[in-house]
Amino acid sequence: MGNIRKINDVYYIEFYARGLLYSQAVGADIDEARKLLVQVEEKIADGEALTMARYIDLPDFYERFLFDAGLQYSPRSVQRFAATIKHFNSFLGEDFARLRQLDQLTPAVIESYKAYLAKSQKVKIANLTILLLRDVLEFGIKLGFLNDNPSLHVRLLPWPKMPQRKSTDRYNQAKQLLPKQVGLTKAAQLLKLSDVSRAIFYANLIPLSREDVYN
Repeated sequence: MGNIRKINDVYYIEFYARGLLYSQAVGADIDEARKLLVQVEEKIADGEALTMARYIDLPDFYERFLFDAGLQYSPRSVQRFAATIKHFNSFLGEDFARLRQLDQLTPAVIESYKAYLAKSQKVKIANLTILLLRDVLEFGIKLGFLNDNPSLHVRLLPWPKMPQRKSTDRYNQAKQLLPKQVGLTKAAQLLKLSDVSRAIFYANLIPLSREDVYN
């Protein structure tokens, strides 16, 4: 059995076929959503699942991500994610108004967002935003709606130089986690940081990957 979900004023039908999650926006009419869900379930029963396109609209994806994040991370970290999503969505509305679906996000879109951030934010805030967005989009791979995380193809802005700090147990643990691309939020959780933004200090000191190293 499929389900009907409402996000803002739009109804979405969701269902599984071939072991994969499908999501489709219907509109503001609940009766139309019920009718379409019945039609889709009949198609699945008749073996027509292979003919159905698989995608997810961004509002649906964001809601799913924030629900999942709420089960795993601190309230403060979830607030950071929500703010990042709101800011990114506002950027898309201005510069990529026709972009509606998760799989339409490309490295070029994320690169444009980075340039947008660089004009208005300090480097560490811009980089934190990109790293949070990277964790958001990784959830798209987990759901099976993305094969590749487009943000991984976008370099961070050059970090400002930091004074040498004395090694601590937490620093040494961060040094083990961050270069392995554990993800900023997961690393913050493992480092027992209540707010993911505090992990940006370690990300500044420790290269996250070879792609993020700047000479």
